[in-house]
Amino acid sequence: MHDFMDYCLRTYFKTIGWNDDNQYSNLCSASRAILDFQTPRGLTFAISKIQFPLLKASYSMNISPILNGSLGYLFTSRPLKVDSSERVNFMEMIDRFHINYVPKNYPHENFDNNGEDSKIKDYLLYGRLFVPTGRLEAIYSRKFSRWMQCVVTAVSDPRSKAASHVTTELQYDVGQWCTELSYTTDGELFGVRGLYNFTNYNQEEISTNSSNEESTLQNKMKKKDNDIKTPLVERNVFDVPSESEDDEEVEALKGEWSIGAELYYGVRERSGGVSAGIRYRTLPQFSSQSPLSVTYLINPIMGHMSAAFAAQVSNDLALCPRFNFNMYSYESDLIIGAEWWQREKSDIECENQSNDDTVNKITFLQGEVNGIVKATVGTSRGVTLLWEGRYGRTLFSLGLIADLTSRISPIRSVGLQFQYFS
Repeated sequence: MHDFMDYCLRTYFKTIGWNDDNQYSNLCSASRAILDFQTPRGLTFAISKIQFPLLKASYSMNISPILNGSLGYLFTSRPLKVDSSERVNFMEMIDRFHINYVPKNYPHENFDNNGEDSKIKDYLLYGRLFVPTGRLEAIYSRKFSRWMQCVVTAVSDPRSKAASHVTTELQYDVGQWCTELSYTTDGELFGVRGLYNFTNYNQEEISTNSSNEESTLQNKMKKKDNDIKTPLVERNVFDVPSESEDDEEVEALKGEWSIGAELYYGVRERSGGVSAGIRYRTLPQFSSQSPLSVTYLINPIMGHMSAAFAAQVSNDLALCPRFNFNMYSYESDLIIGAEWWQREKSDIECENQSNDDTVNKITFLQGEVNGIVKATVGTSRGVTLLWEGRYGRTLFSLGLIADLTSRISPIRSVGLQFQYFS
């Protein structure tokens, strides 16, 4: 589960109209949400306060296994719409499988189209101090134009000077393609990344206000309503498919292909590397087919390959297998994960008047998500379980990591985290 500050950072980028999912570093975000989730360790409490729309504060304390904590502050140039932990949308607090698509050359309300000089230069300041270690983390983000922004992150650790570094990223995103230039003082590492999207649909077909869950529900309700209006006795197995059925088959083939690459070079180590990846994913606007994302990454220098297939097999269940293989050492690893959404029960009724004046009712149990359960099993890292939900006014996360092959201590770690913010 995202902590309060991470939630505010995501809200900020969403408010200024920046799409993080269009970056090469997030090419495998769909599979990572199911397989690479973090579990809490020990007992942790986090309390956050919305001082005013521009300033937020967060305090956390870990009681077990060791006593430590952190203080964090966030300031933004634009007010953020952040709800309390009691009323916040639970789907925005969890890292879940979803396909976040923003159309090419997307406009945003924060920018005035009358002139180039009228753009609002949004910025963000974030700092977090860990006690008693004294480790300090800071983020500065500045948006120069509609398509360009700069993000500077810094880490200062008094206990380890080698861990202290500063990273600067210059990002340019026009929707159809995105490039990133980066430099970090850790090893004097320079890097460049790029991602290009290929689509097989017309831009006019996209509605920017549609979402994955809403589109899926509306299509199902429409399909059920059409099935009711067509009497069962009038249907024939030899009937020619209608135009609507043909359109659904065509929409099932519509998706987006993305190709990206990364090149980096370390001046201090005098070594570099390269990686490339490809992704195919369905789009929420064409939801005749279940949402899915297929990715393939390769690092030819290190000989590492990774392939993942993430799909939502039902309204509340998503599955993802990932296979890693090294061409030089012949080492391989298989990880299988699943996430299950827990929903509140709510009745959505659709009425249809039949020929004999009887009313047929269809009830869809499609309530809001108030909990999620994740589980992974792998050949090298054992079993990982995570349960996230809401209890009263607080959000909680309960995690477990186990190694079933160990006879001495099969349970590696157990953690529980509570969050409250208002």
